[in-house]
Amino acid sequence: MPRPKSYDRQDAIAKAGEAFWEHGFQNLGVRELEQLTGINQFAIRSEFGGKEGLYLETLTFYCDAAITSEMAPMKTGGIPEIIDFFQGLVTPGSATSSDWGCLIVNTGIENARIQSPRLEAVVNAYWAALEDHFLNALENEKRGQGGQVTFTPPTLAASLVPAVMGIHAQNRSLQDQTAGQPLVDLICSILAEHLSP
Repeated sequence: MPRPKSYDRQDAIAKAGEAFWEHGFQNLGVRELEQLTGINQFAIRSEFGGKEGLYLETLTFYCDAAITSEMAPMKTGGIPEIIDFFQGLVTPGSATSSDWGCLIVNTGIENARIQSPRLEAVVNAYWAALEDHFLNALENEKRGQGGQVTFTPPTLAASLVPAVMGIHAQNRSLQDQTAGQPLVDLICSILAEHLSP
């Protein structure tokens, strides 16, 4: 007979996400995860497939939340929604702003050493989704302006992704969720120039 779970799965995944987000993947051992999440070591192995399996679940949880909430307005919006997204990256209390930067950016940096194909796949899928949302918004803006724009949507969308990475890296480096404000201001001013008068 399987032993009853002593934790709520979603709550544990959320706690694990916070732990990984703050401390990183390699810096946390299974015993520390047990203390921070309330999931015992046996469950981490049997329910999640070990530390990397738990990490993958937290990444999926993080990505899904960002895509369905913070990115979603760009699907039907235009440049103002992209500007809102960028401003959220440095707004205290925003779902996309943190002293710890971005879990996906942090994972990509750590994975340069770890070389996990599974982690790489999640990171790449997230950035592809973000670029797709930027592209949608830019294409919407272009249509709304009757095609009379001075930007090329695919090129600009691809350029905005590394800007997001840089903003999060700055926030993490200085442990200040407003540290990337100068870059956000620059990006937003450039985007605002492409709005119809």
